[in-house]
Amino acid sequence: MTDVVTTRRPLVAIGPGSVPRPTPAVSAIWVTGLAGLVLRLWVILVYRPTCEVLSSSCYKLAADAWYTHSQAELISQGHWFKIGTDFFLSGNLVDSAGDPPLYPLFLGAWSRLGLASVTWNRVVSTLFGLAFIVLVGLLARRLAGDIAGIAAAVLAAIHPLLWINDVMLLSEGMYQPAIVLILWAAYVWIDHPDRRRIVIVGVAIAIAALTRAEAVSLFGFLVIPLVAWRTRLSRRERIHQIGLAWMAGLLVMAPWLVFNNLRFERPVTLTAASGDVLMAGSCDAAWSGELMGTWATCFEQRGLLAEYEAALPGVTDREQGWVKYDESVRDEFMTRHAIGYTLDHWKRYPVVALARVGRSLEFFRVGSTLRLNYEVEGRWRVPSTAGLVLYYLLVPFTIAGGLAMSERGRRLVPMLSIWVMVIFASAVTFGLTRYRVPVDVAMVIMSGIGIEWLWQRYRARPTAPLDEASA
Repeated sequence: MTDVVTTRRPLVAIGPGSVPRPTPAVSAIWVTGLAGLVLRLWVILVYRPTCEVLSSSCYKLAADAWYTHSQAELISQGHWFKIGTDFFLSGNLVDSAGDPPLYPLFLGAWSRLGLASVTWNRVVSTLFGLAFIVLVGLLARRLAGDIAGIAAAVLAAIHPLLWINDVMLLSEGMYQPAIVLILWAAYVWIDHPDRRRIVIVGVAIAIAALTRAEAVSLFGFLVIPLVAWRTRLSRRERIHQIGLAWMAGLLVMAPWLVFNNLRFERPVTLTAASGDVLMAGSCDAAWSGELMGTWATCFEQRGLLAEYEAALPGVTDREQGWVKYDESVRDEFMTRHAIGYTLDHWKRYPVVALARVGRSLEFFRVGSTLRLNYEVEGRWRVPSTAGLVLYYLLVPFTIAGGLAMSERGRRLVPMLSIWVMVIFASAVTFGLTRYRVPVDVAMVIMSGIGIEWLWQRYRARPTAPLDEASA
């Protein structure tokens, strides 16, 4: 089917040579973005202010957020990508690539300017929330019209599972607008499938991958079907454009890749924590029982400490003189044992993979995952519950959005690739609500489109003549 370019409402000029004035819909999207920003600031300053003691009524730095915040603080002091928790607890500076670099770099830049506290880091992270809301609204408007844009922006502003990432110092807050940029670049390419625009797609994917490593899979799940199924291009041109997208992405990621492989003993790509993630889903507790499909303390439960110490002697000694094995060596150990467990239990893997996907997409042990969110992940009970309810409520509108896009000749490949990426990442590692963030982003956009489509169909419904109605 030939792609149909929907009519977009341009900025309206107010006079010769004057600055264009935003249309009412664009203004409404920006106002919604600012309202969403106020909501996020209210959460940080009033609803869940920063505290030092764990409590359900405030926010205490922990886990991934603690790693990111402490690493950002070290970056602001000129110590590039070290294990911040290690330094502040024991004074050791150890190279780290536990996460991709962009979010710690962002926080490190603000910390360098003096905004280094946990609260300030949370506040500046809300800028991603503002960008996300506006980008979602503008993309939905581009794809379907004013109502779609405003509806999508409102959903992006209020969705608890989206704003919570901005206020908890999680890289998903930065990841959300990055996903929208990928979708935007993909739809621009669909309208104008030239080499320059496919390069932009590759760059957008690379930026997302430098925020959350699993986005690198979109070079396969998005770029290949996006270009390969574009039959109006010659076969040679399609191959050329796929290669260009990959090369552009590689060039953007190259500084981080080169930096990592100059400082670690073993090869490292976007992260040196893949082994830890795989290990967390590789034991009996994560393959059966209450925690089936999600993560568990598999390293401890499998009794690997003795083998770990034998392979890396001295690594567990935190006294002076402890051996500083780098993360790549540890990652290799964890990866080997995680894959070994899967191979030893490969007959059960399809069931476990389905359970993992079910955890992420909320169709398997929903109550257990919900409790994990607010009891372990610290995502608070009310936002987690409200976000789950809204997720289910958006499903029919997402389907309607897909029908609307198909009816208008809009390709669904970019949107569907997001689901494939999340399903793949969950099936390989474990299921978690946070892993679904890209899907939540796509659902908000498609729901906005679905709302517009349903509204237009409602307005176009046949009405009985007045004389028939009175009769």
